[in-house]
Amino acid sequence: MTITKLGFGIAVALCISIPAWLNAGQPKPQTQREFECYVQAAEARMEARQAFLLADSDIGLNRQLVQEKRIQTIAANGANPHKLQGGHLYDWIGTAFIAGARLDTLLAMLQDYDHREKYFPETISASKLLCRTGKDHFRYTMRMKEPAVIDVESDVVWERVDAHRWRCRSYSTKTAEVGKDHGYLRQLYSYWRFAEVDQGVYVEAETITLSDEFGSVTRAFGSALMGINPEKSLRHSLTSMRESVMKPGLTIPALAEGLPVCGTAAPQPAACAQPPAGR
Repeated sequence: MTITKLGFGIAVALCISIPAWLNAGQPKPQTQREFECYVQAAEARMEARQAFLLADSDIGLNRQLVQEKRIQTIAANGANPHKLQGGHLYDWIGTAFIAGARLDTLLAMLQDYDHREKYFPETISASKLLCRTGKDHFRYTMRMKEPAVIDVESDVVWERVDAHRWRCRSYSTKTAEVGKDHGYLRQLYSYWRFAEVDQGVYVEAETITLSDEFGSVTRAFGSALMGINPEKSLRHSLTSMRESVMKPGLTIPALAEGLPVCGTAAPQPAACAQPPAGR
């Protein structure tokens, strides 16, 4: 039933009565709570891990990355998707080795947030740096090509572990699908690790994404035709990263000057909250 059939008065009443999360295309409150609880447990697992990279403690994986030049994806916490109330969560780890790469060049490329479509042409069509604080805290927006045309604003914090290792985390702060809202992407959190050795650079990423709840047939149909597949997107990103940083004649602009400061404290995911009593 369309708004014109309902009439203006009823339409106004509906707009008032519809929950804010539905108007904004956001997850239901319970879905968001379950997502936050999952993220909290996942981040604790990441911090407790002994090896900086999975390849540090897995000889077979290391051989696949270095000798066989594979890009590997691994379900980080059991089979995907993880079913939440009203949503589906995907948790994937992707890892690659970029032979001949240098870490400083790779980091400069990844922090060039004004030109990410240049480095990730399969997945991103436009990007813009919104603010930065020093060289470790950024906020930017990008237009993704998959799983649909989606604008995503993210907050990113970089951390130097030592002379040869870095890591960063990226939290989506806004997502908006261009055109009809299908609910393909509600949250996109990613955690990256980089380690330089004499032969090149290891890259490892864990991505945690949230979508609305889709049936198995819809997921399969979407994966085949629309690219609704976080694992495939992660593979595309790692492939593009490797190809772009090793491209002959690569030039990377200096960080933009005169931008607003992002703030002294980077946003953090909400704590794992319990639902109100009686609900």
